Amino acid sequence: MVDRRRFLAAAGAGATAGVAGCLGGNGGGDGGDDGTITLGAVYLLSGVGEQLGASSRAAVEVAVEEINENGGIMGREVETFFRDHGSDPQSQIRSLVQEEGADVMVGLTSSGVTLNSGEVIRQLGVPFTLTDIGTPFITESDTDTYGDYYQGNGTAAAVPNLFRTNANTSINCYAIAKWVDDNYGSARIANMGPDYAYGQQCWDYFKAYSDGLGVDHEYVASAFPELGANDMTPQINQVLDTDPDLLFTSFWGNDVVTFVGQANEQNLFEQVDDVFDTIGSDPSSFEALGDSMPEGLHYSGWYWGSAFDNEENEAFLDSYESTYEGTGVNPYPSFTGGSSYAAPYVYKQAIEAAGGTDPDDIVAEMEGLEFTGPRGTWTLDPDSHQATAPTVIGETSLDADVPYDGVGLVNAETYSLDRSAAEDLLSDSDLPPGV
Repeated sequence: MVDRRRFLAAAGAGATAGVAGCLGGNGGGDGGDDGTITLGAVYLLSGVGEQLGASSRAAVEVAVEEINENGGIMGREVETFFRDHGSDPQSQIRSLVQEEGADVMVGLTSSGVTLNSGEVIRQLGVPFTLTDIGTPFITESDTDTYGDYYQGNGTAAAVPNLFRTNANTSINCYAIAKWVDDNYGSARIANMGPDYAYGQQCWDYFKAYSDGLGVDHEYVASAFPELGANDMTPQINQVLDTDPDLLFTSFWGNDVVTFVGQANEQNLFEQVDDVFDTIGSDPSSFEALGDSMPEGLHYSGWYWGSAFDNEENEAFLDSYESTYEGTGVNPYPSFTGGSSYAAPYVYKQAIEAAGGTDPDDIVAEMEGLEFTGPRGTWTLDPDSHQATAPTVIGETSLDADVPYDGVGLVNAETYSLDRSAAEDLLSDSDLPPGV
């Protein structure tokens, strides 16, 4: 498990005092003054990430409504407070614990924000479950091998009270690397992605896993437009000038719409054999693009409804569609839908096993917790706190069975990755598995 003493020692006595002062009897175990259990949530609900944050919020709300309709948690209703990241996400996290008395937390919508918030989350001590985050660093606990991110000498950034229910960048990029190897073999590959931690890490992990699989790709170009860029044409032309066979991308949200629209204008899709994206399989993006989204591309995500054949998934899809049909929210869950929907249920299972909302007791129950839901049965790893849930790759098609106008995914496949295999494949790199 994550070494809690290491974090306290690193922070010093001031942080220990801060924990007591921050909690102040208002969060992390009281369950609210009126007997409710309080769930705090922080997502990007405005700006470039609004589409993704809103989709995650929608899935959380479906889960909480179902839980409350079926007796709550230990007979207590769950009350949820949502906050936008805003310009100071750490203050939002603190406020939900200190002012709203959050017993448990979910979020976030940015790898960079998550890494910058790790120390605050640790100090507050309240269980925090990530539902939308790519960076493998935040679930890497082996500081001996990879160094300590918070000491400034490495990439292992695991936090004792932080968990993740979505498959991360390590798993996503392994899946794409394996799919490319199995279906295309060696190729000339270019990259495009957002110019921040997420996009850069995706490209690094894809190359590292491809090398580990023994694939002799030629990497011909790499271009990083800024997150939320209005004009990606220079980067698209930079890539096209190198005549790649395949294009690897890591766009999400509105960036998918911008990229596809401008790539169409430059005839990119006629000049490459295939395009891959790590978390671009978002119904809202597909709906916005309509029939301008090319078919036959391979897009990925942490969830797609048709990829899972089980009763829990059918029930989730039905509940989500009936909740949001005709409301302005796309009635098909986003790629964060499975992980966001799971988080409140994971807390229900852990709190009921712990017999209350003491944060240390909840964390202890979550370490190694086995959960069955829309994505099948998976486990929260007791050491890394990373879910063993799979990632999905599918083919864009207008023939997909979706409740909106636009492409969906067909021929969807799921991929999982365990730590031993990841360590072996990444052995020639310095990248942490994070699983």
